[in-house]
Amino acid sequence: MRNFVEKIKEFLLRHKHGIITLLYALLSSTLIYYGLELGNKNALLNGVFYTFVNILTVFTLQAAVFILFQRWWISALAVGIPLTALSIANYYTLLYRNSPISTQDIHNAGTALSVLDSYQFPLNVFVLGIVLFFALNIAVTIQLYKREKKQKRSFKKSAIQSICLVLFCGIFLHSVYFSDNPIKPRNTFVWSWEDSYYRYGYAASSIEVFQNSLNMINTPDGYTPEALDTAKESRTARKTAGNTPDIIFILNETFYDMRDLVDIETDVPITPFIDSLKTTGKTVVAGTGGGTNKSEYELLTSNSLQLMPAITPFNYLNFDNANSIVSYLKQLGYKTWGAHCAEALNYERGIVYPKLGFDQVLFDVDFGEKERLADRPYATDEFVYGKMLEDYEGMGDAPRFMYMLTIQNHGGWDINPPESDTVHSLTDFGEYTDDINEFLSCVNESDRAFRQLTEYFTSHERDVIICMVGDHAPSFATALVDASNLDVTFNLRTTPFAIWANFDMEYSLPRELSMPFIAPSVLEAAGVPLSPYYTQMLKMRQETPVITAFNLYKTKNNEIFNYADNTEYKHDIDIYFDMVYNNVADNKKRIDRIFAPVQ
Repeated sequence: MRNFVEKIKEFLLRHKHGIITLLYALLSSTLIYYGLELGNKNALLNGVFYTFVNILTVFTLQAAVFILFQRWWISALAVGIPLTALSIANYYTLLYRNSPISTQDIHNAGTALSVLDSYQFPLNVFVLGIVLFFALNIAVTIQLYKREKKQKRSFKKSAIQSICLVLFCGIFLHSVYFSDNPIKPRNTFVWSWEDSYYRYGYAASSIEVFQNSLNMINTPDGYTPEALDTAKESRTARKTAGNTPDIIFILNETFYDMRDLVDIETDVPITPFIDSLKTTGKTVVAGTGGGTNKSEYELLTSNSLQLMPAITPFNYLNFDNANSIVSYLKQLGYKTWGAHCAEALNYERGIVYPKLGFDQVLFDVDFGEKERLADRPYATDEFVYGKMLEDYEGMGDAPRFMYMLTIQNHGGWDINPPESDTVHSLTDFGEYTDDINEFLSCVNESDRAFRQLTEYFTSHERDVIICMVGDHAPSFATALVDASNLDVTFNLRTTPFAIWANFDMEYSLPRELSMPFIAPSVLEAAGVPLSPYYTQMLKMRQETPVITAFNLYKTKNNEIFNYADNTEYKHDIDIYFDMVYNNVADNKKRIDRIFAPVQ
């Protein structure tokens, strides 16, 4: 035993310089890790085990750089600088979007930059903490530089060290992330991103998101195109009146009812017109505080994002010959028009809209000089509706489908001077009161513009049905409540919808619907012919009107269950997800009649 201890001491003394250098490198990884967690607003960190997992994950990145350059001080800088920038960017992303930066945001960078000037970037303890850890990492880097400056390396020693690092990092990554039974669970995202990121750490959770993005669309259990082709549901289409009224969809940016989330009193009604309508309700959307493109995708395609939880659809999916309500109505002879008063590059809408089936698309430059609410930089709802009506009157005699994604209510909500607010909260929300007043004023303006739009069509000679639905809650909503509560989780992801028509429409809906159900519900209310896909969705809606992208469902009796639960509703849900997968992922074996009007 004594000889063994002596040999250990001799080994440590002989390699003292290299061991200390390695410890400095680990210290650098630790400082970078703490910066990442502060950027994720996670001051409590992740517990002992996952703290080490995340530190070693960062160290693996540094080891990769070290193998290339054979200098730890270079790896400390090469990894530390971009990850510190990522930490700060992530903090402000959480502040305004309430979801962390992930690999999918690489595609969305242009969208983020286009609205950057409307936000403020306050310094606080989190940002200052990130800067402090970066400064400490620079100090460690200087020590590494001093230790390695005069160090001479033989090719043999460098090769052995590199091989050891490759083996260690390979074993670590495989066992923790990539094995069949990884140490870190592979699918931890259910209904709350905080639950995963705060438990497992930003670095570890980011690897999970990256893994999911490589396998973008989950295959439903037991799916085969042959079984779907022979299922009776894939051949059944509900009979309708066969009407073809003009249809207008409005996805209203950050149109959200604060009354669903908090007790709030205001000096004037927030949405008096929509509150007066009969066919209104609440829509469960995919995200909160952001995720417009996810709501847009579920609205236009009726495909639930549960099979695609880690992606921004327009940036990742293949939309060649895509099935959507746009392409569906084109098959029924509709002329189609889609618009968004922002840059065409945002979420690649300029590419995707035509592939969805729009005959005509309009973006920022096509709207000309815009009207705005006081100092806010975005076009008003009233203004974009005016442009829509101009084009509506020139679309010819065919039935018309129009889609408008508004932008008036986009964050932030601390832009206008207080005297510009038309709605004021009588409830004190502390530092968020001013933001809430500006937000409520925007929502009130949306209500007024929607009323004007319906008045335009009230006496119109053509039959018109209009559906307006909100895309997500404002980013500050989560700061007002305990987001860990399950009911609050749904409330944060629930936006208003309203359906209006200038013809008799005796139609009732569940009080709460998921976004994918909106399109088939509007088509049914309008009396438009239905495909087997829409028919199956309406059948499923009778019992389970809420299916979410975060793997929770609600029955018509407001009972909440998980997909894994063995319920009486599972068969219809399984058929629906088989259809979604066939529509999105199985292009070579897509069963087109499922998504086409019955002839």
